[in-house]
Amino acid sequence: MKLNTKQFGEIEIDEEKIINMPLGIPGFRDRKRYVLLQKKETMPFLLFQCMDDSDLSFVVLDPVKILPEYTIDKKDLEKIVPWDLGRDEISCFVIVTIPNGNPERMTANFMAPLVINNQKKEGLQLILQNSSYSHQYQLL
Repeated sequence: MKLNTKQFGEIEIDEEKIINMPLGIPGFRDRKRYVLLQKKETMPFLLFQCMDDSDLSFVVLDPVKILPEYTIDKKDLEKIVPWDLGRDEISCFVIVTIPNGNPERMTANFMAPLVINNQKKEGLQLILQNSSYSHQYQLL
């Protein structure tokens, strides 16, 4: 499947890599299908590209790359996800905000990570309640 993106131009997407977000992302509830894209030169940042709207994408980052001690309470997940947390492989990403013209002021939202079940290719944005993490964690 081909997708024309702002950041990467026209690219071929393996349909098996598409992640379904049944609840969407807050503010984009009707956009349900995404794919993770990466380029070696932009690592550790990835692009969470919407398949339903080629103009919509989010810069994301594995939170452990910044905060090695970052964890999500399993109880928070178990209340929301129908997955077998003991058996399914889960990935976690935080959305990065890069102010236009001020990349040195970029922040990441550690309070609302994207949680992805790698086997089921399904994900959601988890809103952590009573978290000590910031929604605007300064990256630099």
